[in-house]
Amino acid sequence: MIASLALLILFLLGAFFVSFALTESKIAQSHEVAAKAYYLSEAGINEAIWRLKNDSDWQNNFEDKPACETWQDEFSRSYVEGSLTSVSIENMRCAEGELVATTTIFFAEGKSAQRVIKVKVIKALGSLTEDSSVFAGSPSGESSIRASYLNLYRGNMFINNNLNIKFWSTVNVNDNPSTPEIEGKTLVAGNLIVSDSSNLFSEAQCAKNVCNSTSTCECGAYPEKFGECKVDGCPPNSIEIPAIDFSSDEPTSYKSRAQAAQDQGQCSIVGEDGDGNPLFTNTNCVFSESEFEDLLWQVGEGGKLVLEYMTNGSAVSTYYVQGGIDLKGGRELEINGILVAEKTINIGEKGKWGGYYGFNQVTVNDPGDGIPSGLLSQSKINFGPFSSFQETNITGLIYAEDEMTIISLPTAFEVVGGIIARKFSLISAWNPLNIYLDNDIIREGMWGGDDPPEGEAPPYSPIVTIEHWEESY
Repeated sequence: MIASLALLILFLLGAFFVSFALTESKIAQSHEVAAKAYYLSEAGINEAIWRLKNDSDWQNNFEDKPACETWQDEFSRSYVEGSLTSVSIENMRCAEGELVATTTIFFAEGKSAQRVIKVKVIKALGSLTEDSSVFAGSPSGESSIRASYLNLYRGNMFINNNLNIKFWSTVNVNDNPSTPEIEGKTLVAGNLIVSDSSNLFSEAQCAKNVCNSTSTCECGAYPEKFGECKVDGCPPNSIEIPAIDFSSDEPTSYKSRAQAAQDQGQCSIVGEDGDGNPLFTNTNCVFSESEFEDLLWQVGEGGKLVLEYMTNGSAVSTYYVQGGIDLKGGRELEINGILVAEKTINIGEKGKWGGYYGFNQVTVNDPGDGIPSGLLSQSKINFGPFSSFQETNITGLIYAEDEMTIISLPTAFEVVGGIIARKFSLISAWNPLNIYLDNDIIREGMWGGDDPPEGEAPPYSPIVTIEHWEESY
């Protein structure tokens, strides 16, 4: 009796352990299948992201209007035997969409297991200037940096011809550590010449005659000189200066925007005396050269002309001069937004004006996201010696269709945004010229706001960013 009871207990214990072992085996098998399905779905997501980067059809439909507003596509793969992974994409808006990867693993007797991954992906707007805070787009003519201390932050420097750095200059081109790309590059389509008395510090120097970084420059075109270097960029491809619509009849041109703002009462210019007391108000946005000169004359020596920002949601303050601008005679100009001129802009080229004499200062403030700010000329922009002896602060785009010259003698000159010109000449008498790249500000200045002109496809970063990752069974 006791023996039978003991056998029964052993049998029950054995059955329990067998059942436990079988359950654990099923759980382990379930986890294995689930993990396998998950990784196969992940492989589908990765293939879809690869397509967004490299497949021209997917790129165009994902990025370009109007197709990207309604575009969707799908594909299926059997990455391993007995499985099927289906991947779909649907755009929410341009360069923003949702990827869904569903993997089914099939078993005997018609059974299956499934795993689903949903991913929101975007491509950020890209750069119009090769991620350069200083961009010189002339295919002829040399740009020069002389007797200067130039610091470029968060981006590159691009010169479409030759660059000459001389007279004990120091140039620092700094990488942006918050991005995966390597910036801090000096990109010169022609020759880069740094005199023995000068220094250039950058992550890479890529030009016809120099390529000192195999990780960021392409030297394959010159194997006899640069050996095994094979990455793109040395010398960089020639890129012309990006164009701005100054005065066409299109409603997006700066002249049309200024006229619309004036018609809708979105213009306000205030003249102040040297003590900050208001002298007059003007409600125009479009001026002849002599009309704008009269406003500067009226503020007097030590006075300030303030271009204020206003908007009603459809028209934004945009100030436009049908001619040139000459800031002289001890005046100050404060631009809250954007000032555009058809001819040369001189800031402190002359100190004397009539019976007035003094130094001249321009300040540019950015009113906010999506609003253009800066100083734009269809000709040249010159910051002369009488713009010195005080700090110059510009948050916006400085754009000259012709040459850009900066002479900033004994004080700091700081730009947040970027400088674009056909060519440039910098002299700072070894005082700091600090330029911080901001691609959003550059795009707003080039386009007049967030959106590019109609018919112009916006540039997007080649990097696909994952904003949200979700898995389900």
